[in-house]
Amino acid sequence: MVALYADELIYNSKTGEATAIGHVVVTHEGYELLADRVHYSEETGVVRAVGNLRLTDPEGNVMLMDEAELTDSLREGFISNVRFVFSDGTRIAARDGQRFAGRKTTFNYVAYTPCEVCVRGERKKPVWLIKAVKVTHDQEKKRLYYKDMVLEMFGLPVAYLPYFSHPDPTVKRASGFLMPEIQTRRELGVTVALPYYHVFSPSRDATITPIITTKEGLVLAGQYRQRLHQGSFQIDTSGTYVEKRDDNNFKTGGHEFRGHVFSQGALQHDKHWRSSYSLRLASDDTYLRRYSFSDEDTLTSEFRSEGFYGRSYASLRSLWFQGLRQEDIQGETGFALPFIEYDYVGRPDARGAVYRGNVSALALHRTDGLDTRRVSAQGSWEIPYTTRWGQQLRLSAHIRGDLYDISDSDQPDNPFFGGTDGTKGRFLPMGVLDITWPLAKFGANSQQTFEPIFSIIVAPKGGNPSALSNEDSRVFELTDTNIFSANRFAGLDRWEGGSRINYGFKWSLETAKIRSEILLGQSYRFDRQEGLFPDGSGLSGNFSDVVGRWDLAIGNTIDIAHRFRLDKNSFRIRRNEVDVALTVARGRLSVGYFQLNRNREFAGLEDREEVRASAQFRIKNNWSLFGNLTRDLTGGNRPVSHGIGLLYMDECLEVSLGWRKSFTSDRDIVPGSSVTFRIRLKHLG
Repeated sequence: MVALYADELIYNSKTGEATAIGHVVVTHEGYELLADRVHYSEETGVVRAVGNLRLTDPEGNVMLMDEAELTDSLREGFISNVRFVFSDGTRIAARDGQRFAGRKTTFNYVAYTPCEVCVRGERKKPVWLIKAVKVTHDQEKKRLYYKDMVLEMFGLPVAYLPYFSHPDPTVKRASGFLMPEIQTRRELGVTVALPYYHVFSPSRDATITPIITTKEGLVLAGQYRQRLHQGSFQIDTSGTYVEKRDDNNFKTGGHEFRGHVFSQGALQHDKHWRSSYSLRLASDDTYLRRYSFSDEDTLTSEFRSEGFYGRSYASLRSLWFQGLRQEDIQGETGFALPFIEYDYVGRPDARGAVYRGNVSALALHRTDGLDTRRVSAQGSWEIPYTTRWGQQLRLSAHIRGDLYDISDSDQPDNPFFGGTDGTKGRFLPMGVLDITWPLAKFGANSQQTFEPIFSIIVAPKGGNPSALSNEDSRVFELTDTNIFSANRFAGLDRWEGGSRINYGFKWSLETAKIRSEILLGQSYRFDRQEGLFPDGSGLSGNFSDVVGRWDLAIGNTIDIAHRFRLDKNSFRIRRNEVDVALTVARGRLSVGYFQLNRNREFAGLEDREEVRASAQFRIKNNWSLFGNLTRDLTGGNRPVSHGIGLLYMDECLEVSLGWRKSFTSDRDIVPGSSVTFRIRLKHLG
């Protein structure tokens, strides 16, 4: 049924013709036609409309015309001087066209663009557009088909194709080629990546990317994604068949396969249990970096099954590691199978007291080295209390027991962390009293808080016999995040025994424009426990080093984060980490500095000093300049990498050209420069 509304309606009952004049509205099954004048014939079913025509379809797409001759269903007919506007603002302008009942529209002598053509009431030339002799819009397939098309960018023709098609703007995912990426690198020469994206179904898709290199031939990469009823998974892989090279990057004759597989996924079994996995494998140490897939130096594969029951948590995990550094030996790298944990957290009683419990079991294997099996159980009781003066107290009692079984201790990956064969156990009790006293001061436009922090830890000496191996507590660094912890080791293999006190304060200031916070802390041990924390760790001796943090934010313009550690005797800086970010109307600058100076080698970790910076600055309108640099200041001033690039980005186009130079080398990865060109056109990839 056709409904017609107008300021004036003239109807001839003899001829069955009606003429509507002034603010005419014609509607039919979700279609709406607006016009100045409409003539309708009941006999032919033809609607002739002129003057400021506007036809809106059920999807929200709008067609603007000077005149049209349509059927009474408004689905087919002839149109002239037409402008078609999709629901997202994408436009088609054409000399004339024809609508077909099968939900197709053909346009002749067409210009298509998703770019803005009007800004603040003024017309502007689109950044890019497609001109074609003929365009067919298939609304059933949601696709545009071009004949004799020319792509123009910034007013200049850059490409011609006799036939071309792409999804219409209403489509979120559609099969087809994506925009290529062009790069030059010293090792690979010129590389061109040509991705093809394919949609199998609403829940499955894949991208196949041939990467053509002038020096290494073809690299084939791919990605597959699928969403399941209760989860999802993704697979990323690549491979190539190239000439063999030795550690000095010389060709040795023959060919070999190189590649990688990354995969991850998750599955929700029920309201309590879920599983997830991450698989990360590479054919060799340098493949990922040489072909720009990843800069990681250790790949971690994991399976995890987790259970959530109220405030408690259980997990079953397995972990496997692949080291990609030249000194890594795979046979000496451990893998966990299994690693089981259960955490219980009770409900607070009327006084707020809480019981907690944890049980864990770990079997760590090596194909050519020491094996460790460990079972641990620990429990704690905590009760909070607030005095009438506002001091906040928390008293807690902890108890833990560990049972170890060690074999092949004569083959440790690092003798510093080895143990002895056999089964051994230990019992570890501890009591803790934490005291804080938050003090606040309110001004007319500001608020300050000052909070003294004090902890007393009582525990027996020892707890770390040399017969026990150390697998999970090897890396230690005293920082603001652990200075007030009762046990500052990250894992269970090492225990911080002995009685001690931690003390410090936290101060903060907040105004309308300034937010600042300072934390400072130190620890005092009543007995030295020689060898527990080596010199350079920050915790050797009775007094620890002084650690702190300072955060400052000035409006939305300046952000400063400073973390430091001062030597307890000389007050020399042993750790110094500063990050500064400056944000202005035209861009953002970030500068970071890191220095680690232990004054000696600690557990095989070397001191280092580094500065890094990155910036992006808007030159004019949509043009931006970006760059970054990293320099190694350890023992000199050596560049690690730096780069610069130019970016153009607006609502319909993104183009970037970047140059980067790397100064690092590792076997078949050599220092050199690379140039990368990327382009993205809205709706075209």
